[in-house]
Amino acid sequence: MKVAIRDDDTCYFTPPEALERVYHDVWDAVPVCLATVPFAIGYERAGIPREHWHSGEAFPLERNVDLTAALKTLIAARRATISLHGCTHQDFPDGFEFQAARDPERRVRDGLRHLRDTLGAAISVFVPPHNALSRRGLAAVGEAGLNILGSFLSFRPSMRPWDRRTLANWWRVRRFRRATGRMKSDRFVYPYVLRYARHAEFGCHSLIPGTTLEELTAGFDEARRVGGDFCLATHYWEVDDP
Repeated sequence: MKVAIRDDDTCYFTPPEALERVYHDVWDAVPVCLATVPFAIGYERAGIPREHWHSGEAFPLERNVDLTAALKTLIAARRATISLHGCTHQDFPDGFEFQAARDPERRVRDGLRHLRDTLGAAISVFVPPHNALSRRGLAAVGEAGLNILGSFLSFRPSMRPWDRRTLANWWRVRRFRRATGRMKSDRFVYPYVLRYARHAEFGCHSLIPGTTLEELTAGFDEARRVGGDFCLATHYWEVDDP
């Protein structure tokens, strides 16, 4: 059984010590996948100055030289890997970035280029902002050859581009749901990798305010019991001081 940690929202606004505070005693044992925003546009959350919540200004990661130096050190030490977390992480009136932006293809292309040029890192994983993907957004990510590490992605064939493996994967998920006594409306995290023609997908268990230890333990125990894997997804800026 493989265990992974995904931490979202590393960006220009992230002080390196914020990551160190949360993961200093973790990433030597379990490397952390830092889902990183290349050109962060501010929105309402802790850690982003209030004056940038609605400014619409994009802040390239490369402008935070302390952070980029720290990330390069973490990557070299194999304490962290980098994934693409959208392009700007901005919210639109009719949805989140990779639901509502009119140019997801460009955003994937530009975001990848900036992270690779800035950090010199190999990037093969995409994490959707707010775990939200439209059919076109999913197609853009798949065409770029990026694997997806998400939470609560839709398995319905009507919600995704079709390839030769779509129907078989839908059937695998449906069979697992029935075998575990879940209803169609029940949310759950499928504990295996789903491989499509151009990319793979794996689901994460969210650790956010309101998540209970019982929920996480149940997900972990189920994954271990059925021979699957487990990924925990959180935000460094939501983790309280020890």
